[in-house]
Amino acid sequence: MKLVPARLEDLPLLPSIALRSKSHWDYPQDFLDKCKTFFEAEYTEEYLKKSYTFLFLQSDEIIGMGSLLWNDIPMIDSFWLLPENIGKGYGKQAFDLLIKEARKLGWPNLTIISDTYAEGFYKTMGAKRVGEVPSEVQDKMLPKMFIDLG
Repeated sequence: MKLVPARLEDLPLLPSIALRSKSHWDYPQDFLDKCKTFFEAEYTEEYLKKSYTFLFLQSDEIIGMGSLLWNDIPMIDSFWLLPENIGKGYGKQAFDLLIKEARKLGWPNLTIISDTYAEGFYKTMGAKRVGEVPSEVQDKMLPKMFIDLG
């Protein structure tokens, strides 16, 4: 597996990857519609400029995407695998590659605002739950995770 920096011409793929990944879980359609609107507004040219956004490639095929972002704190701001690639070990490989990138940038730690269904994955990867934050899309709290890179 390898990470390839997302380019401007990749921009239309990002909301699609995120939505397809989110759709893997048992969410109602009205929530997924809100997510679609959110993802289309989130992944912009400006976002690509301020983040380190990567496509995950396996055998030169796009299998997901992820981004590192440091506004107030260093974060894994997005981490999505296409549904047909979930449960095959690719998530661990992609996560490890993102961690490697964050370390290359000299980042001391990462915060992750996790999807409820992804919390177990992040715990397996070494992150600890340190609190909760309100969702930007629905009326619920999401796990706030932390991983030390030291």
